Amino acid sequence: MSSLKVGDTLDTFVIDRILHGGAMASIYRARDLLTGQTVVLKVPLGDIFNHPVRFYHYQNEERIGRYLDHPGVVRFFYRRRSRPYIVLEYLEGRELRTLVGPGRTVDTGRACRIIVRIARVLEYLHKQGICHLDLKPENIILAEHDFPRLLDFGLASRRGMEDLLAEDFPVPHGTPYYIAPEQLQTRVHLEASDIYSLGVLFYEMLTGHLPFPRSRKVSVTRWRLKVDPVPPRWYEPDIPPQLQQIILTCLARDSGRRYGDVGRLIRDLDDFPALPVTEAGRQRRRPWQWLAFFLPAPSPPEIPDAVPDGDHLYQVLGTVINDDTSDAVVEIARRRTLLHHGQATLLFVIEEEGDMFVRYSREVEGERFRHRLERYIQLFRHYNLDPTVRLVRGEVVETIIEIAERIRADLIVLGPPRRRTFFSQSVIDAVISASRRPVLVATGDAMNDDVWTLPRLTPAELTAGQVLSLDLFLIDCWFDHVEWLADLALALVQEKEPVSDRDVQQCCLARWLDLLRSRPAWQQVAALLEPVHDALRAIARDMRVAAHSEERLRQLYLDRALPCACRFRRQLQRVSTLVRQLSGNQRLEEVESLSALLCPVYSDGVPTGGPLLQLHTLREYMLDSRLPPPGSREGAS
Repeated sequence: MSSLKVGDTLDTFVIDRILHGGAMASIYRARDLLTGQTVVLKVPLGDIFNHPVRFYHYQNEERIGRYLDHPGVVRFFYRRRSRPYIVLEYLEGRELRTLVGPGRTVDTGRACRIIVRIARVLEYLHKQGICHLDLKPENIILAEHDFPRLLDFGLASRRGMEDLLAEDFPVPHGTPYYIAPEQLQTRVHLEASDIYSLGVLFYEMLTGHLPFPRSRKVSVTRWRLKVDPVPPRWYEPDIPPQLQQIILTCLARDSGRRYGDVGRLIRDLDDFPALPVTEAGRQRRRPWQWLAFFLPAPSPPEIPDAVPDGDHLYQVLGTVINDDTSDAVVEIARRRTLLHHGQATLLFVIEEEGDMFVRYSREVEGERFRHRLERYIQLFRHYNLDPTVRLVRGEVVETIIEIAERIRADLIVLGPPRRRTFFSQSVIDAVISASRRPVLVATGDAMNDDVWTLPRLTPAELTAGQVLSLDLFLIDCWFDHVEWLADLALALVQEKEPVSDRDVQQCCLARWLDLLRSRPAWQQVAALLEPVHDALRAIARDMRVAAHSEERLRQLYLDRALPCACRFRRQLQRVSTLVRQLSGNQRLEEVESLSALLCPVYSDGVPTGGPLLQLHTLREYMLDSRLPPPGSREGAS
């Protein structure tokens, strides 16, 4: 993949500076043509077949970033993308690393202020169920007046979200100088690990040293599992003993002996002179750390089950390859995930190859496959679904079965039979015979096309499968119209040529309604849909007329367009209920995308992506306005 250069355009961004070229990603400063803002683009490197961990870092940060909203955390922006990258706010300031390092110290008062402010950001993250797990000076920007901003969530974990780095890469992750002891043994979601890293930062700021030798050797890094750190006052006797005991509490080898939460640490720091001095605070003797060579390592911490039995969601495992054959697999996985309110995992098995030419070929193919994965991810995001992508080395059949058991898959979707490898008939037969999980082999015809033939029947003649196909079509219609509404509003805000009105050829629902008009048995359905569909189109025309008045456009968007989108969704749900009643399939489980009581346009939860997140982004960044409580708008006209 060729690197971006100054002056290049990526979607709506113009590159104006190359900031960094790292092992995981290239980082650029860019101007957003949409908003005029200066932003940072983090573009992951493409060699995902030879180095899949790079993709995992990107996926992890991109997913967790959508849950972050705090002045002490770098801001993530959502955009529809043509390739994988992350859009971040551009931060003015300097890295904390410019203040700390070998032989450099920060005076006690300033160090305490900075650490307390970082601790408050960690307190926010931990309340969101997020552990940073890579706290170090390079990942902290000091803005004006020493206010810290945290960066780089590629190693972060979020409670309730699969920790793929832990499951698929059982090696230590993090920076050796700052990593907590338990993270050297197994990757585990512990707020105490962030407290340990914060203690190392505080130690380094006050002493200009690290609590253990500055080494990247695993054998030396693992000393912290067995012996205590050098007391800070061994280096700087003037450090108040109360601060030393705070630091040593943060650096306790046993995570259970550290501060139970960041709030307690903040309270101690805020009033540290009043703390009674303990034996830990008085220590000045350097321990014999070399004894670590002879001491046994402690047992690794136990990792609790990520998903309690009572919280299991319907899990679909779709196996994909770098070929259009996978399109059918992804489409089936998407449909089953929507219908069962579940979660989807897309799995690619990387078969081991040692030949250098093969490795180079895979690097080229990996770049192409990364673009394919982005297309699949965006397809799911269009429906407010958040797929998990796994790139796992191993033997194909064994890996599929192992991952299916690990996620407790309710369905495995394989591609159509092929002559080679992944979807060969022998692989399909082996998975079917060896797996305890249901297996579905996709065909090339996995699209939702049968809905166009339904008006030839009466609603009473529909089968359960046809009713579900209609539900999926209605979901498609809602998300397509929400996307159209967001595209129109963005075009008007940018003062660009507005997107054209959806005519009969463009609008799927308009074409379907045209089929219903000549079918008496479907008139009840048409009567539910036509008025709100016409209202939505009328609002779009009014928004075009009001495009030159920012205040009028804001009022139309907030007071009419968004409420109408919610009314549209309610009518689609009523159509689903009516068709189920007329067909005699009332016992079918309702599809949550249509049946949830609160319209997701007004949901407080963070949308996973696609048009819903685009609506929220537009509201927040383009129109600079806040929506009132849902009840005051749901009924507005």
